[in-house]
Amino acid sequence: MARTISDDQILEAALNVIVQRGYAGATTREISAAAGMNEVTLFRRFGSKEQLLRAVIEQEAEHFNTLGIEYTGNLEGDLLRVVHFYRNLMRERGRIIATLINEIPRQSELMGLMDAPLRIFAQITAMVERYQREGALVAEPPMQALLALGYNDKEAAAALKALPADVAVSEGIRLALKSLAK
Repeated sequence: MARTISDDQILEAALNVIVQRGYAGATTREISAAAGMNEVTLFRRFGSKEQLLRAVIEQEAEHFNTLGIEYTGNLEGDLLRVVHFYRNLMRERGRIIATLINEIPRQSELMGLMDAPLRIFAQITAMVERYQREGALVAEPPMQALLALGYNDKEAAAALKALPADVAVSEGIRLALKSLAK
C-alpha cells in the first residue's frame, strides 16, 4: 500500500528546498523528491511552486489568527503574544523569510504572496496605535514601537539570551514596555 504524504510534509519539504536553492533555483522535481512523492502528484495537489509557497504563508497566517493577537486591553499580555509569535516565526521560518525578501525584487510573482503577511502587520500596527491613542504607549511611528519589542539595548539582549525561552520573552516585554511606556 502506498504511503500517504500529508500537506504539512509537502510544505515543509518545499520550504527546505527553497531555503537551500532559493525560490528561482528550487524545482518542483526537487520538492517532490524531498517530500517522497511523484512530481505529478505534487502538481495535482498544489498546482505550482508558487501555490505551494502560498499555502505555507496562509498556514502561518492562520496560525497567527488562532493565537488571538488582537487588542484586549491588557498591554503586557497583548505585546507578549506579538513577541512570542514573532520569535517563533523567526526561529521556525526565519531562513525562508530571508530567502523570499532577497528574491522578491527579481521574482515579481512573489509580491502577490505578501498579502497575508501585510494583513498581519496591519493588525499588529492597529493594536499598537490603539494603545498609543489611549496613552499606554509613547506616540511614535508604530514600526519603531514594534522594533523596540524585538530589539533592546545590548545589555537587555545579553540578558534575554541568558534566560530560558519563556522567561526571556516575558523579560523582553517588560524591558520594552519600560522604554515604550510613558
